[in-house]
Amino acid sequence: MKKWYQESYFDRKNWILENFDKLNLTSDETLLILLVDLCKTNRKYVTYDYLMKKLNKSAKQIDTIVASLVNKHYLKISSNSKGLIFDFDEIFEFDPNRYEISDSKDIFDTVSEVFGKPLSPLDLQKISELLQTYGEKRFIEALRLAEAKRTFKVAYIEGILRNEK
Repeated sequence: MKKWYQESYFDRKNWILENFDKLNLTSDETLLILLVDLCKTNRKYVTYDYLMKKLNKSAKQIDTIVASLVNKHYLKISSNSKGLIFDFDEIFEFDPNRYEISDSKDIFDTVSEVFGKPLSPLDLQKISELLQTYGEKRFIEALRLAEAKRTFKVAYIEGILRNEK
C-alpha cells in the first residue's frame, strides 16, 4: 500500500518548500533534495557531477550537504549497477506541525505528544534542565532526531544534545 506522500496527487516539491524551515533544512540541503526529486520525477539517475554543476559546489561541499541530510535521517543512499540511488522519503515521515510551539501548546505537551505518553515528573524536570542549558531550538532539533530513530526517551535527547557540543 502506498504511503500518503507516494500518491500521485501529492506535490512533494510544494511540501518541502512549505516545511523546510520546520525541518531545519539549509537552503543548500533544500535545493539538493529538490534536485533529487526532479531527477526522480524525470527518471534520471542523480550523479555528483549533476549536483556539483547545478549547485555550483565542489565534491567536498556536496559531500558535506549529503552527510548533513543523512545525519538528520532525511536521506538514504544506496547503489545499483547504474549508479547512486538517493532516497529522501524519510523526510515525509515527520509531521512538522508537531513542532510548532505556540502560546496554547508548550514544549512539554509537544514532547508528550511525540512520545505518545504522559511525561513523568522526572522527565519534566530533566526537560526543563535541558531547555535551560541548550535552548528550545536545539532541544526541538534533538527531539526530531530522537523521533527519527524511534527512541522516545528524554535520556536519548540529552545524549544527542551532549554529543553536539
